[in-house]
Amino acid sequence: MMTLEQSKLWQTYLRQEASEMSWDIQQILKRAIGEIRSDKPDIVLVDLLMSGMDGITLVSKVRETSPDISFVMISKVNDKDMIGNAYNAGVQFFINKPINVIEVEKVLSTVADHRKMKSIMNNIHDMFGSGQSQPVQQPQPKDNLKEINILLGMLGMIGEKGTADIQNICEYMITNDKGYDRESLESAAAKAGDSAKNVEQRVRRAIKKGLTNVANAGLDDYAGEVFAVYANYVFDFKNIKDEMDYVKGKAAYGGRVNIAKFVEGLILYKNSSL
Repeated sequence: MMTLEQSKLWQTYLRQEASEMSWDIQQILKRAIGEIRSDKPDIVLVDLLMSGMDGITLVSKVRETSPDISFVMISKVNDKDMIGNAYNAGVQFFINKPINVIEVEKVLSTVADHRKMKSIMNNIHDMFGSGQSQPVQQPQPKDNLKEINILLGMLGMIGEKGTADIQNICEYMITNDKGYDRESLESAAAKAGDSAKNVEQRVRRAIKKGLTNVANAGLDDYAGEVFAVYANYVFDFKNIKDEMDYVKGKAAYGGRVNIAKFVEGLILYKNSSL
């Protein structure tokens, strides 16, 4: 796989350029689609807004002939409709600007793990299938999780390990039409093949990451949509303010994580978007 080497190259580049990220998109855009189709990389990082062509169009065009490529979109746009269009086009993960090297590494690692699992499943199918192997389709967000995934992306949580557990919890809650409880946590643990305690810890870390991202967004732009509108579905104002004070160094502790508030807020957001 090319993924590991590409990941190392990107990590090196980002460490050097993260503070002043600037890509000459104009120069490479005319050849980008052809080069991607020719080289067939495992993972492509693409900017949402580019001169001459938006990233969503590029992804759609490439996937017409190369559906197995994994796309990660880099964006500072928080418009939920645009993010939804990107998911529909085939984008799997988002990385928010300004770029954080640790987040990029986490996202690339997650994508690489997904691709490895897909390869394993294809091999198993070849070994035990009916003789004519069918390629395993690239997993796409389920319809009942689409809006939830959009909000998780806006909160900068897609690269977190606990996010998959949050998605499983939400799926259980939606399917069974119930609120968050111990049973929904245990269901997610069974799906992950792990203990409920480990799942809960991952979920808490992922939510804390989202809370920190919201606090930073509020410090950068108090009137921004993520801070002023969407975050209120999943966090209460007191915890956001406590996290902002912690980020600014004015408090010894940040906001508290409330799993029930968060996942039930995700469901509320989903229902309000229908």
